[in-house]
Amino acid sequence: MTDDFMQDPALIQEFLIESEELLQGMDQDMVALESGPTDADRLNRVFRAVHTIKGTSSFLGFEPVVQLSHRAEDVLNLLRKSELALTPRIMDALLSTRDQLGVMLADIRGGRNANYDLAGLLAELEVVQQSEVLAEAIPAPEPQKAITDPAPATIPPPSAEPTSTEAAVRSAAEASTQTLRVDARKLDELINLIGELVLERNRLMQLSRSFSSKKLDHQKMAEDLSLSATRLSFITEELQTAGLKTRMVPIETVFRKFPRMVRDVAQTLGKEVDLEVKGQDTELDKSMVEMIGDPLLHLVRNSLDHGIELPQVREAAGKSRRGRISLNATQQGDQIVITISDDGVGIDPERIGAKAVEKGLVAPELLRALSRREILNFVFLPGFSTAQVVTDISGRGVGMDVVRTNISRLNGTVEIDSVLGEGATLRLSVPLTVAILPVLLVEVRNESYALPLRSVQETRQVTASEIHKIESMEVLRLSHGTLPLLRLTHLLGLQGCDEPGSGERAVILQVGEKRLALLVDRLLGQESTVVKPLGAYLLHCPGLAGATVSGDGRVRLVLDPAGLLKTLAASATARTFAAAGGA
Repeated sequence: MTDDFMQDPALIQEFLIESEELLQGMDQDMVALESGPTDADRLNRVFRAVHTIKGTSSFLGFEPVVQLSHRAEDVLNLLRKSELALTPRIMDALLSTRDQLGVMLADIRGGRNANYDLAGLLAELEVVQQSEVLAEAIPAPEPQKAITDPAPATIPPPSAEPTSTEAAVRSAAEASTQTLRVDARKLDELINLIGELVLERNRLMQLSRSFSSKKLDHQKMAEDLSLSATRLSFITEELQTAGLKTRMVPIETVFRKFPRMVRDVAQTLGKEVDLEVKGQDTELDKSMVEMIGDPLLHLVRNSLDHGIELPQVREAAGKSRRGRISLNATQQGDQIVITISDDGVGIDPERIGAKAVEKGLVAPELLRALSRREILNFVFLPGFSTAQVVTDISGRGVGMDVVRTNISRLNGTVEIDSVLGEGATLRLSVPLTVAILPVLLVEVRNESYALPLRSVQETRQVTASEIHKIESMEVLRLSHGTLPLLRLTHLLGLQGCDEPGSGERAVILQVGEKRLALLVDRLLGQESTVVKPLGAYLLHCPGLAGATVSGDGRVRLVLDPAGLLKTLAASATARTFAAAGGA
Protein backbone atom coordinates (compact mmCIF):
# COMPACT_ATOMS: atom_id res chain seq x y z
CA MET A 1 0.00 0.00 0.00
CA THR A 2 1.36 3.40 -0.95
CA ASP A 3 1.38 6.49 1.22
CA ASP A 4 -1.00 8.14 -1.26
CA PHE A 5 -3.72 5.65 -0.35
CA MET A 6 -3.05 6.01 3.39
CA GLN A 7 -3.38 9.77 3.13
CA ASP A 8 -6.66 9.76 1.19
CA PRO A 9 -9.50 10.95 3.51
CA ALA A 10 -12.11 9.89 0.95
CA LEU A 11 -11.00 6.25 1.15
CA ILE A 12 -10.99 6.29 4.95
CA GLN A 13 -14.39 7.94 5.02
CA GLU A 14 -15.84 5.31 2.68
CA PHE A 15 -14.29 2.56 4.81
CA LEU A 16 -15.89 3.97 7.98
CA ILE A 17 -19.34 4.32 6.44
CA GLU A 18 -19.33 0.85 4.92
CA SER A 19 -17.84 -0.88 7.97
CA GLU A 20 -20.27 0.72 10.43
CA GLU A 21 -23.19 -0.33 8.24
CA LEU A 22 -21.83 -3.88 8.14
CA LEU A 23 -21.49 -3.97 11.93
CA GLN A 24 -25.07 -2.82 12.38
CA GLY A 25 -26.26 -5.54 10.04
CA MET A 26 -24.18 -8.09 11.97
CA ASP A 27 -26.06 -7.23 15.17
CA GLN A 28 -29.36 -8.27 13.63
CA ASP A 29 -28.01 -11.40 11.97
CA MET A 30 -26.07 -12.70 14.97
CA VAL A 31 -28.99 -12.23 17.36
CA ALA A 32 -31.23 -14.09 14.88
CA LEU A 33 -28.66 -16.89 14.62
CA GLU A 34 -29.12 -17.68 18.31
CA SER A 35 -32.63 -18.93 17.60
CA GLY A 36 -31.74 -20.33 14.14
CA PRO A 37 -28.08 -21.41 14.22
CA THR A 38 -28.35 -23.39 10.99
CA ASP A 39 -29.44 -20.39 8.88
CA ALA A 40 -26.79 -20.55 6.15
CA ASP A 41 -27.75 -17.20 4.59
CA ARG A 42 -27.27 -15.30 7.85
CA LEU A 43 -23.99 -17.06 8.59
CA ASN A 44 -22.69 -16.17 5.13
CA ARG A 45 -23.75 -12.52 5.57
CA VAL A 46 -21.90 -12.25 8.88
CA PHE A 47 -18.83 -13.95 7.36
CA ARG A 48 -18.84 -11.60 4.35
CA ALA A 49 -19.18 -8.57 6.62
CA VAL A 50 -16.14 -9.53 8.70
CA HIS A 51 -14.21 -10.49 5.56
CA THR A 52 -14.94 -7.09 3.96
CA ILE A 53 -13.89 -5.19 7.08
CA LYS A 54 -10.68 -7.21 7.27
CA GLY A 55 -9.82 -6.65 3.61
CA THR A 56 -10.37 -2.91 3.55
CA SER A 57 -8.69 -2.28 6.91
CA SER A 58 -5.67 -4.23 5.67
CA PHE A 59 -5.57 -2.05 2.55
CA LEU A 60 -5.65 1.09 4.73
CA GLY A 61 -3.18 -0.17 7.33
CA PHE A 62 -5.44 -0.47 10.37
CA GLU A 63 -3.61 -3.49 11.77
CA PRO A 64 -5.55 -4.06 15.05
CA VAL A 65 -8.77 -4.27 13.04
CA VAL A 66 -7.13 -6.73 10.63
CA GLN A 67 -5.81 -8.90 13.44
CA LEU A 68 -9.14 -9.24 15.25
CA SER A 69 -11.38 -9.59 12.20
CA HIS A 70 -9.06 -12.25 10.74
CA ARG A 71 -9.39 -14.41 13.86
CA ALA A 72 -13.19 -13.96 13.90
CA GLU A 73 -13.31 -14.82 10.20
CA ASP A 74 -11.66 -18.18 10.97
CA VAL A 75 -14.37 -19.04 13.50
CA LEU A 76 -17.16 -18.00 11.16
CA ASN A 77 -15.68 -20.00 8.31
CA LEU A 78 -15.80 -23.17 10.43
CA LEU A 79 -19.40 -22.42 11.40
CA ARG A 80 -20.62 -21.89 7.86
CA LYS A 81 -18.90 -25.09 6.72
CA SER A 82 -20.65 -26.96 9.59
CA GLU A 83 -17.29 -27.97 11.06
CA LEU A 84 -18.17 -26.18 14.29
CA ALA A 85 -21.53 -25.96 16.10
CA LEU A 86 -22.73 -22.57 17.26
CA THR A 87 -22.79 -22.48 21.08
CA PRO A 88 -23.59 -19.66 23.53
CA ARG A 89 -19.89 -19.30 24.27
CA ILE A 90 -19.02 -18.93 20.59
CA MET A 91 -21.81 -16.37 20.14
CA ASP A 92 -20.58 -14.38 23.15
CA ALA A 93 -17.07 -14.34 21.70
CA LEU A 94 -18.32 -13.19 18.28
CA LEU A 95 -20.51 -10.47 19.81
CA SER A 96 -17.56 -9.27 21.90
CA THR A 97 -15.53 -9.16 18.69
CA ARG A 98 -18.22 -7.10 17.01
CA ASP A 99 -18.22 -4.68 19.98
CA GLN A 100 -14.44 -4.37 19.93
CA LEU A 101 -14.49 -3.63 16.19
CA GLY A 102 -17.06 -0.94 16.90
CA VAL A 103 -14.75 0.64 19.47
CA MET A 104 -11.89 0.60 16.98
CA LEU A 105 -13.95 2.19 14.23
CA ALA A 106 -15.13 4.88 16.65
CA ASP A 107 -11.50 5.66 17.49
CA ILE A 108 -10.64 5.87 13.80
CA ARG A 109 -13.60 8.15 13.21
CA GLY A 110 -12.45 10.33 16.09
CA GLY A 111 -8.97 10.60 14.61
CA ARG A 112 -7.34 8.59 17.42
CA ASN A 113 -4.41 6.30 16.57
CA ALA A 114 -4.91 3.88 19.48
CA ASN A 115 -3.37 0.70 20.88
CA TYR A 116 -5.44 -2.15 22.33
CA ASP A 117 -4.86 -5.13 24.56
CA LEU A 118 -6.53 -7.81 22.42
CA ALA A 119 -4.77 -10.82 23.93
CA GLY A 120 -7.76 -12.05 25.96
CA LEU A 121 -10.27 -11.78 23.11
CA LEU A 122 -7.90 -13.31 20.55
CA ALA A 123 -7.22 -16.20 22.91
CA GLU A 124 -10.94 -16.80 23.42
CA LEU A 125 -11.52 -16.88 19.64
CA GLU A 126 -8.65 -19.35 19.34
CA VAL A 127 -10.16 -21.59 22.02
CA VAL A 128 -13.67 -21.67 20.54
CA GLN A 129 -12.28 -22.83 17.21
CA GLN A 130 -11.33 -26.12 18.80
CA SER A 131 -13.84 -28.94 18.61
CA GLU A 132 -13.34 -29.74 22.28
CA VAL A 133 -14.62 -26.32 23.38
CA LEU A 134 -15.94 -26.37 26.94
CA ALA A 135 -19.71 -26.50 27.39
CA GLU A 136 -19.81 -23.95 30.21
CA ALA A 137 -19.79 -20.33 29.17
CA ILE A 138 -16.85 -18.20 30.20
CA PRO A 139 -17.52 -14.44 30.16
CA ALA A 140 -15.88 -12.96 27.10
CA PRO A 141 -13.45 -10.07 27.64
CA GLU A 142 -14.91 -6.56 27.67
CA PRO A 143 -14.16 -4.38 24.63
CA GLN A 144 -10.83 -2.60 25.08
CA LYS A 145 -10.74 1.15 24.91
CA ALA A 146 -7.65 2.88 23.64
CA ILE A 147 -4.65 2.35 25.92
CA THR A 148 -3.76 5.81 27.14
CA ASP A 149 -0.78 4.82 29.30
CA PRO A 150 0.83 1.75 27.73
CA ALA A 151 4.06 0.19 28.91
CA PRO A 152 7.12 1.81 27.35
CA ALA A 153 7.92 -1.34 25.40
CA THR A 154 4.56 -1.41 23.58
CA ILE A 155 4.77 1.86 21.52
CA PRO A 156 6.55 4.55 17.95
CA PRO A 157 7.26 7.81 21.12
CA PRO A 158 4.69 10.24 19.60
CA SER A 159 6.16 12.89 17.41
CA ALA A 160 5.36 16.52 17.95
CA GLU A 161 3.60 16.71 14.62
CA PRO A 162 0.79 14.30 13.56
CA THR A 163 1.66 11.87 10.79
CA SER A 164 0.12 12.24 7.36
CA THR A 165 -2.04 9.15 7.99
CA GLU A 166 -3.37 10.60 11.26
CA ALA A 167 -4.19 13.85 9.50
CA ALA A 168 -6.05 11.93 6.81
CA VAL A 169 -8.02 10.02 9.45
CA ARG A 170 -9.01 13.25 11.21
CA SER A 171 -10.02 14.83 7.92
CA ALA A 172 -12.17 11.81 7.07
CA ALA A 173 -13.77 11.84 10.52
CA GLU A 174 -14.76 15.49 10.12
CA ALA A 175 -16.24 14.91 6.66
CA SER A 176 -18.08 11.68 7.49
CA THR A 177 -20.51 13.39 9.86
CA GLN A 178 -21.83 15.39 6.91
CA THR A 179 -22.33 12.53 4.46
CA LEU A 180 -25.55 10.88 3.35
CA ARG A 181 -25.94 7.97 0.94
CA VAL A 182 -28.59 8.72 -1.66
CA ASP A 183 -30.28 6.36 -4.10
CA ALA A 184 -29.11 7.23 -7.63
CA ARG A 185 -32.73 7.20 -8.85
CA LYS A 186 -33.57 10.03 -6.46
CA LEU A 187 -30.67 12.07 -7.82
CA ASP A 188 -31.77 11.38 -11.40
CA GLU A 189 -35.23 12.68 -10.61
CA LEU A 190 -33.73 15.78 -9.00
CA ILE A 191 -31.48 16.49 -12.00
CA ASN A 192 -34.40 16.07 -14.44
CA LEU A 193 -36.46 18.61 -12.51
CA ILE A 194 -33.55 21.03 -12.41
CA GLY A 195 -33.46 20.73 -16.20
CA GLU A 196 -37.17 21.57 -16.34
CA LEU A 197 -36.53 24.58 -14.10
CA VAL A 198 -33.78 25.82 -16.42
CA LEU A 199 -36.14 25.59 -19.40
CA GLU A 200 -38.79 27.57 -17.57
CA ARG A 201 -36.22 30.16 -16.57
CA ASN A 202 -35.33 30.55 -20.26
CA ARG A 203 -39.02 30.99 -21.03
CA LEU A 204 -39.35 33.77 -18.44
CA MET A 205 -36.24 35.51 -19.76
CA GLN A 206 -37.72 35.42 -23.26
CA LEU A 207 -40.96 36.91 -21.95
CA SER A 208 -38.96 39.63 -20.21
CA ARG A 209 -37.14 40.50 -23.44
CA SER A 210 -40.40 40.53 -25.39
CA PHE A 211 -41.98 42.80 -22.81
CA SER A 212 -39.02 45.21 -22.90
CA SER A 213 -39.14 45.38 -26.69
CA LYS A 214 -42.96 45.70 -26.60
CA LYS A 215 -43.35 42.82 -29.06
CA LEU A 216 -46.30 41.36 -27.14
CA ASP A 217 -49.62 43.01 -26.45
CA HIS A 218 -50.98 43.21 -22.92
CA GLN A 219 -53.44 40.32 -23.32
CA LYS A 220 -50.86 37.97 -24.80
CA MET A 221 -48.33 38.93 -22.13
CA ALA A 222 -50.84 38.20 -19.34
CA GLU A 223 -51.68 34.78 -20.79
CA ASP A 224 -48.03 33.82 -21.24
CA LEU A 225 -47.07 34.98 -17.74
CA SER A 226 -49.98 33.10 -16.21
CA LEU A 227 -48.98 29.93 -18.05
CA SER A 228 -45.33 30.32 -17.04
CA ALA A 229 -46.25 31.02 -13.39
CA THR A 230 -48.40 27.88 -13.30
CA ARG A 231 -45.62 25.81 -14.82
CA LEU A 232 -43.03 27.30 -12.47
CA SER A 233 -45.23 26.56 -9.46
CA PHE A 234 -45.61 22.93 -10.53
CA ILE A 235 -41.88 22.47 -11.10
CA THR A 236 -41.04 24.12 -7.77
CA GLU A 237 -43.37 21.81 -5.87
CA GLU A 238 -41.97 18.75 -7.65
CA LEU A 239 -38.42 19.98 -7.04
CA GLN A 240 -39.20 20.51 -3.38
CA THR A 241 -40.56 16.98 -3.08
CA ALA A 242 -37.60 15.47 -4.94
CA GLY A 243 -35.15 17.44 -2.82
CA LEU A 244 -36.73 16.19 0.38
CA LYS A 245 -36.62 12.61 -0.93
CA THR A 246 -32.83 12.81 -1.13
CA ARG A 247 -32.79 13.29 2.67
CA MET A 248 -35.13 10.37 3.31
CA VAL A 249 -33.61 7.23 4.80
CA PRO A 250 -35.24 3.98 5.96
CA ILE A 251 -36.13 3.87 9.63
CA GLU A 252 -34.26 0.57 9.57
CA THR A 253 -31.16 2.61 10.45
CA VAL A 254 -32.73 3.04 13.91
CA PHE A 255 -34.54 -0.30 14.19
CA ARG A 256 -31.51 -2.47 13.41
CA LYS A 257 -29.85 -1.36 16.66
CA PHE A 258 -32.57 -2.91 18.79
CA PRO A 259 -32.21 -6.71 18.30
CA ARG A 260 -28.78 -6.70 19.94
CA MET A 261 -29.87 -4.31 22.68
CA VAL A 262 -32.97 -6.40 23.48
CA ARG A 263 -30.85 -9.57 23.57
CA ASP A 264 -28.25 -8.09 25.94
CA VAL A 265 -30.70 -6.36 28.30
CA ALA A 266 -32.95 -9.42 28.45
CA GLN A 267 -29.96 -11.56 29.46
CA THR A 268 -29.02 -9.04 32.14
CA LEU A 269 -32.55 -9.12 33.56
CA GLY A 270 -32.88 -12.90 33.33
CA LYS A 271 -35.80 -12.62 30.88
CA GLU A 272 -36.62 -14.36 27.62
CA VAL A 273 -37.79 -11.91 24.96
CA ASP A 274 -38.44 -11.99 21.21
CA LEU A 275 -38.33 -8.75 19.21
CA GLU A 276 -40.66 -8.38 16.24
CA VAL A 277 -39.87 -5.58 13.78
CA LYS A 278 -42.14 -4.39 10.97
CA GLY A 279 -42.13 -1.43 8.59
CA GLN A 280 -38.36 -0.96 8.64
CA ASP A 281 -38.49 0.19 5.01
CA THR A 282 -40.60 3.22 5.98
CA GLU A 283 -38.64 6.37 5.12
CA LEU A 284 -38.33 9.67 6.93
CA ASP A 285 -35.98 12.63 7.02
CA LYS A 286 -32.40 11.86 8.13
CA SER A 287 -32.59 14.51 10.85
CA MET A 288 -35.76 12.90 12.20
CA VAL A 289 -34.08 9.49 12.27
CA GLU A 290 -31.26 10.92 14.37
CA MET A 291 -33.64 12.63 16.81
CA ILE A 292 -36.06 9.76 17.47
CA GLY A 293 -33.33 7.21 18.22
CA ASP A 294 -32.94 8.04 21.94
CA PRO A 295 -36.70 8.23 22.72
CA LEU A 296 -37.26 4.85 21.03
CA LEU A 297 -34.31 3.36 22.90
CA HIS A 298 -35.74 4.43 26.26
CA LEU A 299 -39.22 3.11 25.46
CA VAL A 300 -37.91 -0.31 24.41
CA ARG A 301 -35.71 -0.56 27.51
CA ASN A 302 -38.70 0.45 29.63
CA SER A 303 -40.77 -2.37 28.10
CA LEU A 304 -37.98 -4.82 28.88
CA ASP A 305 -37.58 -3.70 32.48
CA HIS A 306 -41.14 -2.87 33.56
CA GLY A 307 -43.29 -4.60 30.96
CA ILE A 308 -42.03 -8.13 30.29
CA GLU A 309 -42.23 -10.46 33.30
CA LEU A 310 -39.68 -13.07 34.37
CA PRO A 311 -40.21 -16.47 32.67
CA GLN A 312 -41.52 -18.17 35.81
CA VAL A 313 -43.93 -15.30 36.48
CA ARG A 314 -45.27 -15.53 32.93
CA GLU A 315 -45.78 -19.27 33.22
CA ALA A 316 -47.65 -18.84 36.51
CA ALA A 317 -49.95 -16.34 34.75
CA GLY A 318 -50.64 -18.80 31.93
CA LYS A 319 -48.38 -17.08 29.39
CA SER A 320 -45.50 -18.42 27.35
CA ARG A 321 -42.06 -18.13 28.96
CA ARG A 322 -40.87 -15.85 26.18
CA GLY A 323 -42.19 -12.34 26.10
CA ARG A 324 -42.69 -10.32 22.92
CA ILE A 325 -41.89 -6.72 22.07
CA SER A 326 -43.11 -5.37 18.73
CA LEU A 327 -41.76 -2.38 16.81
CA ASN A 328 -43.83 -1.17 13.87
CA ALA A 329 -43.51 1.89 11.63
CA THR A 330 -46.08 3.07 9.09
CA GLN A 331 -46.60 6.22 7.06
CA GLN A 332 -49.95 7.93 7.51
CA GLY A 333 -50.21 11.01 5.32
CA ASP A 334 -47.28 13.30 6.10
CA GLN A 335 -46.58 11.57 9.41
CA ILE A 336 -44.72 8.48 10.54
CA VAL A 337 -46.46 6.46 13.25
CA ILE A 338 -44.25 4.18 15.36
CA THR A 339 -45.77 1.77 17.86
CA ILE A 340 -43.89 -0.05 20.62
CA SER A 341 -46.00 -2.78 22.20
CA ASP A 342 -45.36 -5.67 24.58
CA ASP A 343 -47.35 -8.58 25.96
CA GLY A 344 -46.16 -8.01 29.50
CA VAL A 345 -47.81 -7.14 32.78
CA GLY A 346 -49.32 -3.88 31.55
CA ILE A 347 -49.73 -0.65 33.53
CA ASP A 348 -52.11 -0.42 36.50
CA PRO A 349 -54.03 2.91 36.32
CA GLU A 350 -54.95 2.65 40.00
CA ARG A 351 -51.30 2.41 40.97
CA ILE A 352 -50.42 5.31 38.66
CA GLY A 353 -53.24 7.40 40.15
CA ALA A 354 -52.22 6.61 43.71
CA LYS A 355 -48.63 7.58 42.96
CA ALA A 356 -49.79 10.83 41.34
CA VAL A 357 -51.80 11.73 44.45
CA GLU A 358 -48.86 10.79 46.68
CA LYS A 359 -46.55 13.10 44.73
CA GLY A 360 -49.08 15.93 44.85
CA LEU A 361 -49.54 15.94 41.09
CA VAL A 362 -53.33 15.72 41.30
CA ALA A 363 -56.03 16.11 43.96
CA PRO A 364 -57.97 12.97 44.95
CA GLU A 365 -61.22 14.69 43.95
CA LEU A 366 -59.92 15.46 40.47
CA LEU A 367 -58.46 11.97 40.01
CA ARG A 368 -61.93 10.44 40.07
CA ALA A 369 -62.97 12.64 37.14
CA LEU A 370 -60.06 11.58 34.90
CA SER A 371 -60.28 8.87 32.25
CA ARG A 372 -58.02 5.81 32.23
CA ARG A 373 -55.81 7.23 29.49
CA GLU A 374 -55.52 10.59 31.24
CA ILE A 375 -54.31 8.78 34.36
CA LEU A 376 -51.80 6.74 32.35
CA ASN A 377 -50.38 9.96 30.93
CA PHE A 378 -49.03 10.83 34.39
CA VAL A 379 -46.05 8.59 33.57
CA PHE A 380 -44.83 11.35 31.25
CA LEU A 381 -44.52 13.90 34.05
CA PRO A 382 -40.99 14.79 35.28
CA GLY A 383 -39.76 12.58 38.09
CA PHE A 384 -42.71 10.19 37.95
CA SER A 385 -41.86 6.53 38.55
CA THR A 386 -43.58 3.61 40.26
CA ALA A 387 -40.48 1.40 40.20
CA GLN A 388 -39.83 -0.25 43.55
CA VAL A 389 -36.16 -0.85 42.78
CA VAL A 390 -33.78 1.47 40.97
CA THR A 391 -31.77 -0.39 38.33
CA ASP A 392 -29.27 0.49 35.62
CA ILE A 393 -32.06 -0.08 33.07
CA SER A 394 -34.75 2.29 34.33
CA GLY A 395 -36.67 3.37 37.42
CA ARG A 396 -34.80 6.58 38.26
CA GLY A 397 -37.79 8.80 37.62
CA VAL A 398 -36.27 10.29 34.49
CA GLY A 399 -36.75 9.45 30.88
CA MET A 400 -40.45 9.30 30.04
CA ASP A 401 -40.84 13.07 30.45
CA VAL A 402 -37.76 13.53 28.24
CA VAL A 403 -39.35 11.22 25.65
CA ARG A 404 -42.46 13.39 25.45
CA THR A 405 -40.41 16.61 25.43
CA ASN A 406 -38.15 15.42 22.60
CA ILE A 407 -41.08 14.18 20.53
CA SER A 408 -42.95 17.48 21.11
CA ARG A 409 -39.94 19.39 19.82
CA LEU A 410 -40.37 17.51 16.56
CA ASN A 411 -44.03 18.61 16.40
CA GLY A 412 -44.94 15.03 17.25
CA THR A 413 -47.06 13.32 19.88
CA VAL A 414 -46.73 10.26 22.11
CA GLU A 415 -49.64 8.32 23.60
CA ILE A 416 -49.88 5.36 25.91
CA ASP A 417 -52.48 2.64 26.33
CA SER A 418 -52.47 -0.52 28.39
CA VAL A 419 -54.56 -3.47 29.48
CA LEU A 420 -53.53 -4.78 32.89
CA GLY A 421 -52.09 -8.26 32.55
CA GLU A 422 -51.98 -8.14 28.75
CA GLY A 423 -49.38 -5.51 27.93
CA ALA A 424 -48.88 -1.88 26.93
CA THR A 425 -48.65 0.07 23.68
CA LEU A 426 -46.95 3.41 23.06
CA ARG A 427 -47.74 5.29 19.88
CA LEU A 428 -45.38 7.95 18.52
CA SER A 429 -46.41 10.23 15.68
CA VAL A 430 -43.77 12.45 14.07
CA PRO A 431 -43.71 14.41 10.79
CA LEU A 432 -41.86 12.98 7.81
CA THR A 433 -39.60 16.01 7.80
CA VAL A 434 -39.02 19.14 9.84
CA ALA A 435 -37.87 21.09 6.80
CA ILE A 436 -41.16 21.82 4.99
CA LEU A 437 -44.53 22.04 6.74
CA PRO A 438 -47.93 22.19 4.97
CA VAL A 439 -50.07 24.68 6.91
CA LEU A 440 -53.56 26.16 7.01
CA LEU A 441 -53.49 29.95 7.26
CA VAL A 442 -56.04 31.59 9.55
CA GLU A 443 -56.72 35.20 10.49
CA VAL A 444 -57.56 36.66 13.90
CA ARG A 445 -57.88 40.41 14.46
CA ASN A 446 -56.25 41.16 11.10
CA GLU A 447 -53.19 39.02 11.93
CA SER A 448 -52.47 35.74 10.17
CA TYR A 449 -51.29 32.52 11.84
CA ALA A 450 -50.35 29.06 10.57
CA LEU A 451 -51.70 25.70 11.75
CA PRO A 452 -49.97 22.40 10.76
CA LEU A 453 -52.28 20.88 8.16
CA ARG A 454 -51.76 17.33 9.46
CA SER A 455 -53.67 18.26 12.64
CA VAL A 456 -56.60 19.91 10.85
CA GLN A 457 -59.55 17.52 10.65
CA GLU A 458 -62.16 19.91 9.26
CA THR A 459 -63.30 23.54 9.19
CA ARG A 460 -66.82 24.87 9.63
CA GLN A 461 -68.75 28.10 10.06
CA VAL A 462 -69.92 28.82 13.60
CA THR A 463 -73.11 30.39 14.88
CA ALA A 464 -73.79 31.72 18.38
CA SER A 465 -76.35 28.99 19.03
CA GLU A 466 -73.69 26.29 18.67
CA ILE A 467 -71.48 27.66 21.48
CA HIS A 468 -72.38 26.67 25.06
CA LYS A 469 -70.79 26.68 28.49
CA ILE A 470 -70.30 23.58 30.61
CA GLU A 471 -68.87 24.23 34.07
CA SER A 472 -67.48 27.60 32.96
CA MET A 473 -65.75 26.05 29.91
CA GLU A 474 -66.90 26.89 26.39
CA VAL A 475 -67.78 24.01 24.08
CA LEU A 476 -68.87 23.72 20.47
CA ARG A 477 -71.94 21.54 20.05
CA LEU A 478 -72.01 19.67 16.76
CA SER A 479 -74.39 17.10 15.33
CA HIS A 480 -71.94 14.28 16.10
CA GLY A 481 -70.86 15.43 19.57
CA THR A 482 -69.42 18.24 21.68
CA LEU A 483 -65.89 19.59 21.48
CA PRO A 484 -63.97 21.88 23.87
CA LEU A 485 -63.65 25.35 22.35
CA LEU A 486 -60.60 27.59 22.51
CA ARG A 487 -60.67 31.18 21.28
CA LEU A 488 -57.41 32.18 19.66
CA THR A 489 -58.06 35.74 20.85
CA HIS A 490 -57.93 34.55 24.48
CA LEU A 491 -54.80 32.49 23.95
CA LEU A 492 -52.91 35.37 22.32
CA GLY A 493 -54.35 38.07 24.56
CA LEU A 494 -55.93 39.95 21.66
CA GLN A 495 -58.56 42.58 22.30
CA GLY A 496 -61.94 42.71 20.60
CA CYS A 497 -65.44 41.32 20.60
CA ASP A 498 -65.65 37.60 21.34
CA GLU A 499 -69.23 37.03 20.25
CA PRO A 500 -69.25 34.83 17.13
CA GLY A 501 -70.49 36.52 14.03
CA SER A 502 -71.66 35.22 10.68
CA GLY A 503 -68.12 35.13 9.31
CA GLU A 504 -66.33 33.30 12.16
CA ARG A 505 -64.97 29.85 11.55
CA ALA A 506 -63.99 26.91 13.73
CA VAL A 507 -60.97 24.78 12.88
CA ILE A 508 -61.35 21.25 14.27
CA LEU A 509 -57.92 20.02 15.34
CA GLN A 510 -57.03 16.44 16.22
CA VAL A 511 -53.92 15.38 18.13
CA GLY A 512 -53.89 11.63 18.69
CA GLU A 513 -57.35 10.75 19.92
CA LYS A 514 -58.11 14.20 21.33
CA ARG A 515 -59.97 16.90 19.43
CA LEU A 516 -60.32 20.64 19.88
CA ALA A 517 -62.30 23.41 18.17
CA LEU A 518 -60.25 26.58 17.58
CA LEU A 519 -62.25 29.75 16.89
CA VAL A 520 -60.78 32.12 14.26
CA ASP A 521 -62.06 35.04 12.16
CA ARG A 522 -61.20 33.83 8.65
CA LEU A 523 -59.56 31.04 6.68
CA LEU A 524 -56.89 32.29 4.27
CA GLY A 525 -55.94 29.05 2.48
CA GLN A 526 -53.12 26.51 2.47
CA GLU A 527 -49.42 26.69 1.67
CA SER A 528 -46.15 24.90 2.35
CA THR A 529 -43.72 26.81 4.50
CA VAL A 530 -40.38 26.56 6.25
CA VAL A 531 -40.69 26.67 10.04
CA LYS A 532 -37.98 28.45 12.02
CA PRO A 533 -37.44 28.09 15.79
CA LEU A 534 -38.60 30.85 18.08
CA GLY A 535 -36.19 33.18 19.81
CA ALA A 536 -35.42 32.84 23.51
CA TYR A 537 -38.06 35.44 24.40
CA LEU A 538 -40.92 33.34 22.98
CA LEU A 539 -39.37 29.91 23.51
CA HIS A 540 -41.70 28.81 26.30
CA CYS A 541 -44.92 30.43 25.11
CA PRO A 542 -47.71 27.81 25.20
CA GLY A 543 -49.25 26.83 21.89
CA LEU A 544 -46.46 28.18 19.66
CA ALA A 545 -44.34 25.80 17.56
CA GLY A 546 -42.21 28.30 15.67
CA ALA A 547 -42.38 31.06 13.10
CA THR A 548 -42.23 31.49 9.35
CA VAL A 549 -41.94 34.32 6.86
CA SER A 550 -44.88 35.09 4.58
CA GLY A 551 -44.68 36.04 0.93
CA ASP A 552 -44.75 39.76 1.78
CA GLY A 553 -41.82 39.39 4.19
CA ARG A 554 -43.80 39.53 7.44
CA VAL A 555 -43.17 37.10 10.30
CA ARG A 556 -46.05 34.68 10.91
CA LEU A 557 -46.41 32.55 14.06
CA VAL A 558 -46.96 28.80 13.68
CA LEU A 559 -49.35 27.37 16.27
CA ASP A 560 -48.76 24.05 18.04
CA PRO A 561 -51.98 21.96 18.30
CA ALA A 562 -50.51 19.73 21.03
CA GLY A 563 -49.61 22.85 23.02
CA LEU A 564 -53.11 24.26 22.52
CA LEU A 565 -54.57 21.07 23.97
CA LYS A 566 -52.24 21.31 26.96
CA THR A 567 -53.29 24.91 27.52
CA LEU A 568 -56.94 23.92 27.40
CA ALA A 569 -56.37 20.93 29.71
CA ALA A 570 -54.48 23.07 32.22
CA SER A 571 -57.28 25.62 32.22
CA ALA A 572 -59.93 22.90 32.70
CA THR A 573 -57.90 21.29 35.51
CA ALA A 574 -57.59 24.60 37.34
CA ARG A 575 -61.35 25.22 37.10
CA THR A 576 -62.23 21.69 38.25
CA PHE A 577 -59.75 21.88 41.11
CA ALA A 578 -61.17 25.22 42.23
CA ALA A 579 -64.73 23.87 42.03
CA ALA A 580 -63.68 20.90 44.20
CA GLY A 581 -62.48 23.28 46.90
CA GLY A 582 -58.78 23.39 45.97
CA ALA A 583 -56.56 26.39 46.43
